[in-house]
Amino acid sequence: MDQIANPAPGFQRNPDKIITVEPYAGTVTVRVGDVVIASTTKAKVLTEAPYPAAFYIPFADIDFGKLGRTDHSTHCPYKGDASYWSVLPAGETGQNAMWAYE
Repeated sequence: MDQIANPAPGFQRNPDKIITVEPYAGTVTVRVGDVVIASTTKAKVLTEAPYPAAFYIPFADIDFGKLGRTDHSTHCPYKGDASYWSVLPAGETGQNAMWAYE
């Protein structure tokens, strides 16, 4: 991606970085045991080496009643600031398990 097409600071420093976002052909369901947290046919798959692929699910397809927003945040020079939620039915292991680049 060239520097003019994406002005994000990360791409300005590393214009050869490749991040792809593509529609996922299928259904993505996120569960904790038998509790469904999200289910969608509109997921996107983000790939960014060297990290594993990640599903991005539309907010409309997430049950936010099973999540709790946290104060945790991170910054990606390519995607921006991420907000986090804990998956409440997962207890301690669900802390800061969901993030979004709002």
